[in-house]
Amino acid sequence: MRVVNLLGRLTPYLEADHMQRSLHEEVAAGGEDTLMFFEAEPTYTAGRATKERDIVDATLPVVRTDRGGSVTWHGPGQLVCYPIVKLANPNDVISYIRTVEAGLLEAIRTTWGLDVTTVEGRAGIWLKTPGRRDRKICAIGLKVARGATMHGLALNVDPDMSRAFSGIIPCGLDDADVATLAGEGLRASLDDAKRAVEAHLSRALAPLLDRPLTDVTEETRA
Repeated sequence: MRVVNLLGRLTPYLEADHMQRSLHEEVAAGGEDTLMFFEAEPTYTAGRATKERDIVDATLPVVRTDRGGSVTWHGPGQLVCYPIVKLANPNDVISYIRTVEAGLLEAIRTTWGLDVTTVEGRAGIWLKTPGRRDRKICAIGLKVARGATMHGLALNVDPDMSRAFSGIIPCGLDDADVATLAGEGLRASLDDAKRAVEAHLSRALAPLLDRPLTDVTEETRA
């Protein structure tokens, strides 16, 4: 499994999107399965399920994209991971989504001890506390094209919540809130989060891949 690591700088979202599409072309054509990690410049992106009401501030610059899900924010303090892997035939998209969720559940529970869960009918990783609204700590928006996966997950590590997600209804869910590791009293760097997600997600995905999982090789791209 190749790891492309862009952490260490804020990456313009469109630059990251261009890179993932280039990597997707490689993987779909038989290239090495890849996990791509980055921290984005502040950006709003709208997936295929976005409704106009989800963008409360109509003046916001929003990048329309072909992933699943509604509108969300990417920016400093959030780890974005794009698994770009070739799925075995026949492609089972639902199984792929559930596998990504399972890998993230294990990563967060094992690394930080949070009692995270999934919510039926709602993608992502959640915290549920009696007397409080459900809180999403990790958003998931995926796509499969030519048997290879695109887009992925965004784990909220320590974003500035006075700015992040403002002007939108995150993921189009007006009855839920956004959680962060820092907001749960947990100190973690993006590198810490990357190591946890990389280890557990690559292990979870292995049974779904079109070819056996090889040793992890990491490259950093400027």
